[in-house]
Amino acid sequence: MIGTTLLVASAATIAMEFLTSVEASTMLEVGVCPNVTSVANLDLQKLSGDWFHILHFPSEDEPFASCTHTTYTYKDGYLELITKGRDPSGKSITRDGVLGKLLDSETEALQLDVDRMPPLSVWVTYTDYTSVACLYSCTQFPGLRADWAWAITRSPRPLVKTVSRCRTNLSKLGVNTAKFERVPQRASCHKKRNKS
Repeated sequence: MIGTTLLVASAATIAMEFLTSVEASTMLEVGVCPNVTSVANLDLQKLSGDWFHILHFPSEDEPFASCTHTTYTYKDGYLELITKGRDPSGKSITRDGVLGKLLDSETEALQLDVDRMPPLSVWVTYTDYTSVACLYSCTQFPGLRADWAWAITRSPRPLVKTVSRCRTNLSKLGVNTAKFERVPQRASCHKKRNKS
């Protein structure tokens, strides 16, 4: 009995030390990451171009609150990306990064490296390349996970049925899509962008 009590106390201490070492802004929940894979034969070159963030899992790690769009540019087997949008105060912000295939990944995982953030494994769980793409990321810790998801589209005002494809696809994979929140894409978001 004493051994069991010590083991439980040790596990609780280790968990508390681990949780305090993880950034306070990371949204942790109890559970494990679902088994997710990227679409078969994912063509990064076809993902090039502009994508508008329509839905996302909210997280204090992500600085964008509205008007978020990413331009992907294909370069020698990976994508350079520039994400622009507005923070909660309405200030324009930009983040640069790269998205590339992880070698020898059985799940076709990609690695996302964006400035000011640790690298993330990301899966493109669905895309038709022309209207919508569903991205998912999950990091697992002992008994805990943190996950992120994005529904991105080629249009800032997509049809509801287009965005629903992401909800349906991710739900079938065991992802809790109830966490999705809309990313505001007002007409004023893209006025300057359209003039350039």
